[in-house]
Amino acid sequence: MTEGSVGASGLAGSERPSKAYGRGRVCQEPGCETRLSQYNNGKFCAQHEPMVVPRTRGRKID
Repeated sequence: MTEGSVGASGLAGSERPSKAYGRGRVCQEPGCETRLSQYNNGKFCAQHEPMVVPRTRGRKID
């Protein structure tokens, strides 16, 4: 290194691989042939995923 240069080392962190849920899975909506990502743990594609209403601090959002 030359004077005034900055050195660096790699980031420390998890070396664990990403969780995978299987390749070649298809959306379970009848008639939909969308292939799901191996990293998507759902059973439906984004278009057919059932809507979930979140709760915020104990109150239901209407």
